[in-house]
Amino acid sequence: MRVIAGSYRGTTLRCGRGPFYRPTAQIVKGSIFDTLGGDVTGARFLDLFAGSGAVGIEALSRGASRAVFVEQDKRILKALRTNLERCGITPERAIVVGHDVFRFIGRLAAGEETFDIIFADPPYAGNTARRILEAVSGAGRPLCRRFVLEHGEPIEEAEGGLMRLERTRKFGQTRVSYYDSGKVMETEGKEGGPEG
Repeated sequence: MRVIAGSYRGTTLRCGRGPFYRPTAQIVKGSIFDTLGGDVTGARFLDLFAGSGAVGIEALSRGASRAVFVEQDKRILKALRTNLERCGITPERAIVVGHDVFRFIGRLAAGEETFDIIFADPPYAGNTARRILEAVSGAGRPLCRRFVLEHGEPIEEAEGGLMRLERTRKFGQTRVSYYDSGKVMETEGKEGGPEG
């Protein structure tokens, strides 16, 4: 696995190991960043179920200002930290959080921090993808402007949530869904501003 483009282009990344580890395929990763385009430049990027960090590192390589990696498997965390070192990414730009993703989202929702882009690649088995969509979309406030979810089975849009489905692209057994909260965030900003 290698970084596809940007400052760290061509850097070989160490893969994690474990029964639930499933790295994002290169073709899928390339498509994700082609779709996000210029939104990545200067972005605050959150990589959930980060694994070896390949997606968050790709974001940093393409100009994201900061990335937070959330992964609870200690064996895979070693690969993630090794990959950050290989790229020479400083702690100021990359924060590694060794916690459960849902606990992290709960704490994030209770605070004030937001991200420009959140990417999540949960295990395909079970309903984890649906749960993370509901957690992000139902946080009570927008946690990000764009949410990218990699998943296996189709997922219905979360009703009454803050995220709106833009599109879903399929790569074999893998689907990538793109959600947007821009209109919600703009509306909240207008409502909170001075009356004209």
